[in-house]
Amino acid sequence: MTQKLIDLRQRVETWPKEAQDEALESLQAIEEDFVSDAELARDLTRAEKEMRHGAGTPQEEVFERFGT
Repeated sequence: MTQKLIDLRQRVETWPKEAQDEALESLQAIEEDFVSDAELARDLTRAEKEMRHGAGTPQEEVFERFGT
């Protein structure tokens, strides 16, 4: 990561929430254009966060839905 990006990332933490949300959307769009597995990476990150917080779909329900 370049120093400019590191510096900007630190400053973003001080921005208003709306500006942070917009920055996030922009970065996600760039990621989709330049990283082939961006969607998979986001899904895995989201699933990991849900799992740590006890959220998400219970394993039994997934098995039931897909007949396994």
